[in-house]
Amino acid sequence: MSKSIKAKVGTYQKDGATKNRYQDIGAILSNQNGEYILLNPSVSLAGILAQQNAMSGESRGNVMCSIFDNDRQNQNSQPAASQGASPQSSGGGASGRFDGDTPFAPIGKYE
Repeated sequence: MSKSIKAKVGTYQKDGATKNRYQDIGAILSNQNGEYILLNPSVSLAGILAQQNAMSGESRGNVMCSIFDNDRQNQNSQPAASQGASPQSSGGGASGRFDGDTPFAPIGKYE
C-alpha cells in the first residue's frame, strides 16, 4: 500500500468549479516492519509554507499536508469530482501536468 503526501499550494478554475492545486512532496510506504516516509529532497518546504501563508493570509509555522491513498485512487476509474478535487487531476503530482506558477517540480510515484 502506498500513500501520497501532498501540500495544497493554490487553486485553479476548471469547468466553472474551483479546484485545489497540490504539490507532491513524498510518499508513505509500508513493509513487514511498518510504515515509513520517503520525502522528495528537491521540494522546498519553506516555499510551500510561504505559499500556504499567502493563500490563508495568516502566518503559520508549519506546512499542512494531506495524505491520499494511491491504491484507492487507482481503483476509481472516474475522478472523484463529487468528493473534491482529485490530486492526480489537480495539476500537480505524478501526472506531470503541473501548469502552476510555483517553482517546484512534480515528483513521480514511489513504489
